[in-house]
Amino acid sequence: MEQQKRIGIIGGGLAGIFAARQLVTEGYAVEVIEKSQSVGGRMATRRIDQGTADHGAVFFTVRTNELAQEVDEWLEQGLIRKWFGDDFPRYIAVNGMNQLVQSIARGIPVHLNEQVERIVSDVPGLQTIASEQTRTYDAILLTAPVPQAYDLLKASPLTLVESDHARLRKVTFEPTFVGLFELQEAFDIGEVGLLDEGLVSGMLKIVNNAQKEVSTTPLLSVYMAGDWSEAWYDKGEDKTLTEIERLLQEQLGPVKIISKQLKRWRYAQARDVFHTPYLKLDQHPVWLAGDAFLDPADTSGRTRVESAVISGLRVAAALDTHFKQLTNV
Repeated sequence: MEQQKRIGIIGGGLAGIFAARQLVTEGYAVEVIEKSQSVGGRMATRRIDQGTADHGAVFFTVRTNELAQEVDEWLEQGLIRKWFGDDFPRYIAVNGMNQLVQSIARGIPVHLNEQVERIVSDVPGLQTIASEQTRTYDAILLTAPVPQAYDLLKASPLTLVESDHARLRKVTFEPTFVGLFELQEAFDIGEVGLLDEGLVSGMLKIVNNAQKEVSTTPLLSVYMAGDWSEAWYDKGEDKTLTEIERLLQEQLGPVKIISKQLKRWRYAQARDVFHTPYLKLDQHPVWLAGDAFLDPADTSGRTRVESAVISGLRVAAALDTHFKQLTNV
């Protein structure tokens, strides 16, 4: 009987978790390696006092049948609900976006707080090298943001051909700062808790997590635009948070803030995208996937929740095909 193939997935965001779930279903031995203390990536939620604030993806929409089927199940299970919108409804997770990913990942082997430093070719397999752990796999999937994945590959003794370099170095990301502000009193933001028009310069959107019904206390998530975040990226967290607070007061008028925090996303939005749902290195069984890898049928041109899901499903199918073809050779 042939030994079960082992697949290591570096990155526990949506693409990695969806790929892992599908590959487990297909009978592979899958492990997810995540450098943070939780899976979810930019499906991020923070607990503040008695409140809850999403500070990554605010909502998601559905344009594909694959995600529509998932959404129907999540609605039935009470994991998500419709926030607003009719033509393309905006959906949110009822207990914060991170909890949705936690639910999807249940039962998948995950190694948290493990930073992979390099990947070593151990013919016919591969090894991930972290500070205190070495793991061996038949194939590896990288779902970290492309610049991070590329840095890891360049730090690894792997053979990258010029086409690999050319494809990977072309994609850059813009950063985003998110200020989290706990208010003393309730303060409505628009009709549904989202304000993304008519904002002061530098501000992208304001989300009221209480109106969004994911928080029992008034918590605002204030997202800054990419250009603004780039300009302020190295100016220090205290100074940056103070400036975001000043802009918030300018936008809303005087509001009493009782606590504040800053979240910095270095890789928030891809400036360029791949018009393919995944890539494979030329010389090694290493794949790359994520929200910046768009299916050719996706005409949005933007990274988002759905593009991560579809990329994860497509790369899982590609890995399955790869190993089945090897078996038939």
